[in-house]
Amino acid sequence: MNTNDLIASLGADMTPVRPGLLTNGVMLGLAGGTALTAVLFALLWGVRSDPAAIYGNMPLLAKTLLPLALGAIALPWMLAQARPAGQSRTRHAIWALPAVLALLVAATLLTTPGPSWSMALQGKSIMTCLVSIPVLSAPILAALLVALRRGAPEHPMRCGMVAGLTAAGFAAAIYSLYCIENSPLFYGTWYTLAILGVAGVGAIAGRFALKW
Repeated sequence: MNTNDLIASLGADMTPVRPGLLTNGVMLGLAGGTALTAVLFALLWGVRSDPAAIYGNMPLLAKTLLPLALGAIALPWMLAQARPAGQSRTRHAIWALPAVLALLVAATLLTTPGPSWSMALQGKSIMTCLVSIPVLSAPILAALLVALRRGAPEHPMRCGMVAGLTAAGFAAAIYSLYCIENSPLFYGTWYTLAILGVAGVGAIAGRFALKW
């Protein structure tokens, strides 16, 4: 058998991949994981008693909008990472989020008396935050990792990490509807640590689940 015949015989056994298979699978996984997280949130957490206060206070509204933006920006980056040599321009936009957060923290430090900084940072629910965001992220991250197995990431750990950022972003936005802490000093510190923790778990899981 010559080379051309070998290539032809190998190609004959290949089944074309339907366009959008990976993207549709990821979006379906995201929807399913988020729905499960929402049910879990409704059963075990619930919306804070004064939700109207969120909409009239920009620093408080940012507690929901920033993680939501993180999830939205990380999603196309994750899809790009799921393909060999995939590139996404949104990965650069993600740096705008810590910049906005830094501005909110700086404004809070300037307008809050020094003796109150420690109280604002510690709040009353550090452990609740650090536990809740990873727990709420778990269904979304698991669903994304299952869906991403349809892809072929060149760097499985990186793809898993970005999946963790995506899951944690949406989960933190949901958790923020329950969280009673209003200061950017609090959510800028503890939300960030919880989100980074989920990204780390995603990287470790991606190393094994997304290897091909």
